[in-house]
This record gives sequence, structure tokens and C-alpha cells, in this order.
Amino acid sequence: MKMGALNVIGKESDLQWNEILEKFEDKDIYFFYEYFKSTLFLNEGEPLLFFFENSDGKVAYPVIKRKIMNKNGLKLYDITTPYGYGGPLISAVDDEEKLMQQFRESFNEYCQDHSIVSEFVRFHPLLKNHAHLTEEMHVMHIGHTVGIDLQQGEDLLAQMPGKTRNMIRKAEKNGIEVRELDKEKYLEEFISIYYSTMDRKAAADYYYFSMDYFLESFKLLSSNSVLFGAFLEGKMISSTLILINDNFMHYHLSGGLTEYQSLGATNLLLFKIAEWGKERGIQMFHLGGGYSSKKDSLYDFKKSLSNIHPLKYYVGKKIHHPVLYNMLVAEKGIKEDSGFFPLYRS
Repeated sequence: MKMGALNVIGKESDLQWNEILEKFEDKDIYFFYEYFKSTLFLNEGEPLLFFFENSDGKVAYPVIKRKIMNKNGLKLYDITTPYGYGGPLISAVDDEEKLMQQFRESFNEYCQDHSIVSEFVRFHPLLKNHAHLTEEMHVMHIGHTVGIDLQQGEDLLAQMPGKTRNMIRKAEKNGIEVRELDKEKYLEEFISIYYSTMDRKAAADYYYFSMDYFLESFKLLSSNSVLFGAFLEGKMISSTLILINDNFMHYHLSGGLTEYQSLGATNLLLFKIAEWGKERGIQMFHLGGGYSSKKDSLYDFKKSLSNIHPLKYYVGKKIHHPVLYNMLVAEKGIKEDSGFFPLYRS
């Protein structure tokens, strides 16, 4: 078996990080250094990019490496993908499965040598990069996400389900106008609407992203993030932050005022954003899933905007040091497995 060199790139080599990603055809915004740096307001840790290359191809796998506090004072770590979607980028000459086996051999050895206790991956539904890892780690299908194929025909509206077309026309008749916004000018208004939506949905504290997070994201992802708003008589009643890169754009964060929900503003907003992406040659508008891994009202709303089959969403879990993992769980006094991973962070 032809092994290759495993290189580990950190924050001091951010330019090299992005240069490596540019070598991959199916890269996406969630893999670039700037995105990882922006998420450090949400996930404390160190961004790392594992890059493996040999004559069979190359693999790039970006993660957040986190310290694990423990009573024994041991230097222990775990790795995760940040909010969004991740996993490995794979470019094989011929055999992807063989390439991934070689990469994981080197990667697993690194984890053993560097006290990486566990690994959690949110795989990318559009890239389907969970493949070839089902024997390597515990890969779970936990839900679905929704995408709109922007380049499947000339008339985007005609491709949407009938109920959605009616809601879009209703919003237009109600005088709702959609605009691309200056992110800094409308930031506070967007956050206010977003927070009100999180309040209505009784969201976990994690989803109340701070002003610092948004300011840092806008700065780092200036050309890869776009803010849109739906207005009624000059008042913004719905707003959506979109992330874009090459072939994909993502419905990242969004909110709408409760009292205007019946007007169809969000339907029109997302349709106009889809048209915007279509005009720029973007292939897929990824709307994501629901509020949890299960189907819910948000998922149902997103599904009403698409005529293509839902995408499968997978996560991956691996314990690299079982003895240390069990020690950390025991330190927390945890007696039952709640399903949260890693359990010692529950």
C-alpha cells in the first residue's frame, strides 16, 4: 500500500491552508481558513488542516482541535467540525476508498501520538463525503437537508411546488420588496430579527450568536457572505444571511417578524435569493435542515421550496483513546449514555 505524507497546517499558515483547498474541485466555504477563524467565537480551539497526498490522490480535512479539561491535568484533546458542514475533501486518481484508507491510517496514528481522545464530524450533504468511512468510524444518518437546483431550467419559479408559487405571488401582491443589503448598516436590525426568531423557537443559548461573531464573520468572509432583507413599506420584516463559494450557496442564518408571517415574505425572500444565485452561475442553493435532526416546521418550510429529493445528512463519531474517553466520562459522574458525543462534554 502506498502511504504518503500527512501534513498539519495551523493558523500560522492560513495562506497555505487556502492554497491547498484551491486544488480541490468540490471545495466549499465551510472548509476555508476564514470560515474556521470566524467560528472560534462559537467553538474554542485551534483550527487545523490535515493534508495527505500521494500518487493515489490527495485528502484535505479541516477541524477544530479542543483542549479537554480533566482532573489528572493530562494534556488531552478532541477534534470536531464547527457549526455548518465539513469532513474530508477527496481528490482520487482512481480509487477513493483506497485513498481514504491510506489517509485514515496516517490520521489515526497522529491521533494516537497526540492524545486526540475523540473525533466528531458533521459531514457535507452535498459532497456526500461520509462515503468510505463507515468501516472506519461510527457514521450515522441523522436527518435530511434541502437544496434547490438553480441550473435545472430557465424558469426557476415554475420548478417550485404550487403552494410555494402562490405564496411568492401573494408576497408580491402585498407589496413586499427584497433587497441585497449593506451588512454593516443593517447588522443590528438583522440581529434583532434573528434573536426574536430564536426566542419564538425557544432555541438553545448556543444559537444566540454574539455581535462580535457577526462582525468577525463579515470581515473575514466579506466577499463570501451576502445579507438580504424583505421589506414592507420600508420596514425590514425578514432577513437572511447567505454564504457562497463557487458552486454552492448556503442559507446560513435567518429570521422573520412573527406578526408578518402570513404575508409570504420569507418565501419571496428565498426565491429572490435563488434567482440571484442562478444569475451568477451557482449550481445549488442549500437550505439546510430543521431545528433539530428530525423533521419539523422549519424543515417542512424549506422542503416546500424545492422539487428535488431531500439530501441525507450524516455525522461521524470515533473514539481514538477508549481508556482515556471512559476516564473522562467517569470524572463527570455520567452513568448513562445520552447519545451526546463526546459524552464527557454533555
